[in-house]
Amino acid sequence: MMNGRWPYECVERNLRHAMSFYAASHPAGQVRELPGVSAISCGWNYPVFNSALLTSQVPGVDGELSNRIAMASIFFRALGMGWSYWACHDLLDATSLRVLRDTCYAYGMDPVLTAPGMYAEKLEPQKHAPPALEVKEVTDGASRTAFAHLVSTIFDLPFQMTMHVYGPAECWTQDYAGFIGYVDDRPVTIAMTNVHDSCCGFYSVGTVPGHRRKGYAEAVMRTAYKAMQNRLQFTACVLQSTTVGRRLYEQMGFREVTRFSVFRSAPG
Repeated sequence: MMNGRWPYECVERNLRHAMSFYAASHPAGQVRELPGVSAISCGWNYPVFNSALLTSQVPGVDGELSNRIAMASIFFRALGMGWSYWACHDLLDATSLRVLRDTCYAYGMDPVLTAPGMYAEKLEPQKHAPPALEVKEVTDGASRTAFAHLVSTIFDLPFQMTMHVYGPAECWTQDYAGFIGYVDDRPVTIAMTNVHDSCCGFYSVGTVPGHRRKGYAEAVMRTAYKAMQNRLQFTACVLQSTTVGRRLYEQMGFREVTRFSVFRSAPG
């Protein structure tokens, strides 16, 4: 337990703060705190960047889970936007978790993935010599454009979409930082950090095709970790893992402490 919180709480609280990044990408973006759920709009009709997340435990009585999904659904429907729902398993009791999928189906939400939420008090020492990689922080319009282009390429998203949500300078406050790794002056890998509530979260970690499995993602993460240590105080690291990335994260010292089920609506 860290500062009176369980590791899973650190993971889910950091994720909520990370999602708030997108609310600053558009003048109409917003974070709406509803009873037991936080609804975050990026201001664009991009379901992947509009999200709803639980903010407290859900008892398995009186349709409480359904009520919370309904509130988020009404919020995004009023905006005419599709959205994603991130459900932390440790905020659901056994009954709520058992009916989660059927309840989401009832509101037009389809399952996307289940992702481990991972936690590390510190990073383990690197086991291999780091690759030759020059890492630069996102600091200006050109680097924001490069970061958005890499997100588009790595995660197979339209460039216009990623430019809309990563391009505005207003998103990049002190809590959020992006890092780009270059090989022979070519940008090939990225990591984004979000420091909140004594935790450093890693997001948007990835490497372009043709340069994977060479240690670049770990190298950019470790550089980002050191940079944020010199800037802000935190006592643990958190992330949500893909199946592909899990082995790397475990080698770096992360362990699974919770899971998230992710559902997505059709565009509004």
